[in-house]
Amino acid sequence: MDVVGAPVQVDPLPVDAGSGSSRARWPSLLLLFLLFFGAAALLRIPTFSNRVFNADEAYLATQAQVLGDGGHLYVDTVDRKPPVVPYVYAAVFWVTGSDHLGPVRLIAVLAHALTALLLAAEARRRFRWRHADLAAGLLYLLTATAFLPADAQAANFEVFMLPVMTGAVLLGIRNRPAAAGATLGLATLTKQTAAAALLPLALLAWRARRWRGLVALGVAFVVPILAAALVFGPHDFFSWVFTNNGGYLDAHGLLGYTLRLGARQTAWFLFGSAALMVLLPFAWKHRRADVDLWLWLLSGLFAVAAGLRFFPHYYLQLLPPLTLLGVRGLDTWPFRVRSGAGALVAVLAILPAVYFLVPAFTDGNTEDTRVALDVARYVRSHTAAGEKVLVWGQAPEVYWASQRPPAVRFATTGFVTGTSGGRPPDRVGEQYAVAGAWDDFLLDLRRTAPVLVANMSTADQRHAGQYPPRKFHQFQQFLDSGGWHRVASVDGVEILRPRAR
Repeated sequence: MDVVGAPVQVDPLPVDAGSGSSRARWPSLLLLFLLFFGAAALLRIPTFSNRVFNADEAYLATQAQVLGDGGHLYVDTVDRKPPVVPYVYAAVFWVTGSDHLGPVRLIAVLAHALTALLLAAEARRRFRWRHADLAAGLLYLLTATAFLPADAQAANFEVFMLPVMTGAVLLGIRNRPAAAGATLGLATLTKQTAAAALLPLALLAWRARRWRGLVALGVAFVVPILAAALVFGPHDFFSWVFTNNGGYLDAHGLLGYTLRLGARQTAWFLFGSAALMVLLPFAWKHRRADVDLWLWLLSGLFAVAAGLRFFPHYYLQLLPPLTLLGVRGLDTWPFRVRSGAGALVAVLAILPAVYFLVPAFTDGNTEDTRVALDVARYVRSHTAAGEKVLVWGQAPEVYWASQRPPAVRFATTGFVTGTSGGRPPDRVGEQYAVAGAWDDFLLDLRRTAPVLVANMSTADQRHAGQYPPRKFHQFQQFLDSGGWHRVASVDGVEILRPRAR
């Protein structure tokens, strides 16, 4: 008896050529991985420099420096993110004996290649034509490059999340709900939005074992998260990773602003993924066979829209299910049509990738990053190793490049000012601070006062005039009580020192 929505059993062997020996002509998984790794490295040559592509990388690098000096996550260095990626950065810095970003980005290239290989493995199993696995891997790699350099070339959270999340879904497809849940739990410890993939995994677990499958999935999912909570301390861990994100997700009163932002960023994404968008309608014909992929895509859309910030790198989460659905679209075409149309699909995949890749070679640092690096050089030359400094602003590059530790647990002051991407300029003020952040900020300043303050608010072009100290009376009071005064100006950034004691 046929069951509506039941998974279709697909011959895992390629059959288009009609040859029983066709499988033998396929490269081994190792060779396929090497091909994908080479392609990913070629598409990310600019990443092997020490250039800062976005502030997230600098923030992670600063956290890694603090951890490498014996600091503790969620105590001495804090972000509203899970623990895996800061420790990836710290481990790479420790192994290499350097805080150069190139080796970290090599690991990011490896993550992209692993994601491509996993998608190729599923395409080989699910679809019935010879080059499905190669098409899946290359389509993913090209589309993952078709973002602005700050999103495509950076070693961001999503990049490290994708292979783990993809592996979790593939385990669910293979009727292993417990293993899928545990793997997705690890992906969630890489970035919280991976948890959205519980939607397709719940369907797959229900199909496999009904209630037993759902229980196995749920229990296995929470085990890694609870283990992390025990390691880092339940209160600090849950507060910073899950429960203290209300302000970040709050978009009250910003519907018009966020809709315009979302429309603009989504339009760029549709351009970058043009090849997949062309193929997607053809995949709809087999939606019952691929209901797990469509639910996976739907869960990704929820993740992208969470908080209505629409950062371009959020859209990377959509690529694994979109890639497999795109290959399904190709799979619906007859062999002769597919051969000719493949050239058009290739053009639609390559052109956006090239369009976004060229600026990664030609564009230098942004003006804000250039200023931050100039300030870092000043800080390094006017302070001693180990002396703590405070950057009042959104420039963690100063800490990382100067190799001077932050005087507070936050590598940017957005936690206390409300300054943040994806929000309008009027969304800044003490009332938008993270709950409890001011207490932590002032406590850290009292424990170890910085030897120097860099007031970036006077030169921050992205957030011009949004967070001068005078708008935040608690910080201004700290400056006044210590007699902090300007001793230098670097590219318009005020360098402050306390009065001599």
